[in-house]
Amino acid sequence: MCGIAGIFQFDPAARPPRPLLQRMTDLLAHRGPDDAGYEVVGPVAFGHRRLSIIDISNGGHQPMTNDDGSIVIVYNGECYNYRELAQGMRGRGHRFRSTSDTEVILRLYEEKGDACFSELQGMFALAIWDGRRRRLVLARDRLGIKPLYVTHDRERLLFASEMKALLADPRTETELDRIALGDYLHLLSVPDPRSIFRGIRKLQPGHLIVADAEGVRERPYWTLPVAIDEGMSYEAAVSGFQQRFAEAVSSHMVADVPVGAFLSGGVDSSAIVAHAGKVTNHQIETFSITFPGLEEFDESPYAQAVADHCGAKHHAFRLTPDLVEALPKIAWHADEPFAISSAFALYFISKVARDHVKVVLSGDGGDEVFGGYVWRHFDFPELPKAASWGAQRAAGMLRRYPALRSVLPGRLADRLNSLASRDQRYLNAFITFHDSELHELLEPQLAAEVVEAWQDNAVQRCLEEAPGGEQLASKLYADIKTTLVSEMLTKADRMTMANGLEGRVPFLDHRLVEWAFTVPARHKIQGTNGKALVKTALESYLPHDILYRRKQGFNVPLKIWMRGELRDFVRDLLTPARLQRRGIFQPQAVEAILRQHEDGTVDASNKIFAMLMLELWHETFLDQRSSFMTTAEPAIA
Repeated sequence: MCGIAGIFQFDPAARPPRPLLQRMTDLLAHRGPDDAGYEVVGPVAFGHRRLSIIDISNGGHQPMTNDDGSIVIVYNGECYNYRELAQGMRGRGHRFRSTSDTEVILRLYEEKGDACFSELQGMFALAIWDGRRRRLVLARDRLGIKPLYVTHDRERLLFASEMKALLADPRTETELDRIALGDYLHLLSVPDPRSIFRGIRKLQPGHLIVADAEGVRERPYWTLPVAIDEGMSYEAAVSGFQQRFAEAVSSHMVADVPVGAFLSGGVDSSAIVAHAGKVTNHQIETFSITFPGLEEFDESPYAQAVADHCGAKHHAFRLTPDLVEALPKIAWHADEPFAISSAFALYFISKVARDHVKVVLSGDGGDEVFGGYVWRHFDFPELPKAASWGAQRAAGMLRRYPALRSVLPGRLADRLNSLASRDQRYLNAFITFHDSELHELLEPQLAAEVVEAWQDNAVQRCLEEAPGGEQLASKLYADIKTTLVSEMLTKADRMTMANGLEGRVPFLDHRLVEWAFTVPARHKIQGTNGKALVKTALESYLPHDILYRRKQGFNVPLKIWMRGELRDFVRDLLTPARLQRRGIFQPQAVEAILRQHEDGTVDASNKIFAMLMLELWHETFLDQRSSFMTTAEPAIA
């Protein structure tokens, strides 16, 4: 795992500024504390920060070139099948200078060009300069586990593992993308390919970019296939999962350094620990968070029970952080406005884990692939076409004329929205701010823009684009394409790499994911039992009371913190003067939300946290923009 950065000049005679490359790369130092490398080749400059995991010798140093220097690579990630690929390539006459997966990818591209990416099993974001064809190639793994940001103008293209590195260039535009802002206020994160800045984009998962003197072109090299096998028996589904999941966990254990695991005591993390313990010669080390006295949030007894059952060496960390000190750090590492509150816990548990291991396995992705969020993944009832049409018309009128809400009784307006269509009902199940609330909260012109743009939001588009007609498959497809990447994988990448720790996600092995989208919904959700086939498959590995206990999720006591430790901090940041200066929120509406939460009338902690993290992001990335253009790494990292 590493951090990469680079500059490409469209004019073949131009040379990238090396000081800019160094500033960009230094801003990624936390991602790779073990080594740094810089290379300028013609119109291209590559920078690399290394966290040594596979071939920890100097043989894995990057940027790396082929034998004649015509091809150069910088690479962030892990290729879990690199040994098998190398063996096949040796049979075709290739010779290797190292035992690193980076060299395997380099030589595979040398042989097969862009077709090489379809042969990689793993997580990656990479850049290749092909001097023979005078072009730059950027590629990102199929599920978006590793990030890659890109910006370009007429003269040059910049890329980096984190957005902050692009801000090292004074020419990078920082105009707020109001559509992305609307996405954030609904979803608490910004889905790909947008970023919070109009001039910066994220390379989409499963895509590659080719840049040369003719311009920039992006295309997919992989799409998620949906081919439900309605004839698949439950027994076949259970057996198929057992085989594929065991293979995924085993492949994710490949490393030349110790591998541990996050363990909450939930189904997904417990499944990983149970399987990982069977494929390693060492006692696996596991890590969890405890919240003593807060049973609603504290899963530590279950985590300890699983660790004991699997023979793991368990470390439990009591989360009593200095929240006021931690929040600006989390905002800095997150890059964009990001209000997924469990980032708190992950940031601190990653810090603890890094004292013991360099790699951890995580259960992220299990819910999105196998239907774990029953409260939103269950099938909504079909609506009569006339009723759906009428509800859509009424909901549309409310969006265009929000004042009409005041004359409707009770919650009729929200009910109309919930009946509008299947897709809107799904969105309404998990968004934070609803359109009616944004009309009251945001400045009027911004509210109109945000609400209008949300009608064509990324989740809605993915629901409509999902192949096949199965409702659950469409929801999971949308999850994987949107919130899995912008929420879960962003959180996992940024909070682990903030501490120089590599996180791996076996549930997102692309072969397992592809197979999962052949499994019928009836095997994934059975009544209120989510991930049914997964639990059945694990019954011979884990205790029944672990597999079938009530789902808690990886949560933190945010509502308590907002009424306690964070109350004054929130008030200090969300003052009327600050809010007026930003021109986003109406101060009186913010005051109403704060007051209702503080007096216990409602739990508005997620909404307050969204506003708080947006303000911290403004301070860090706009008010202090100049800090990213200095040569020294900001102290906050």
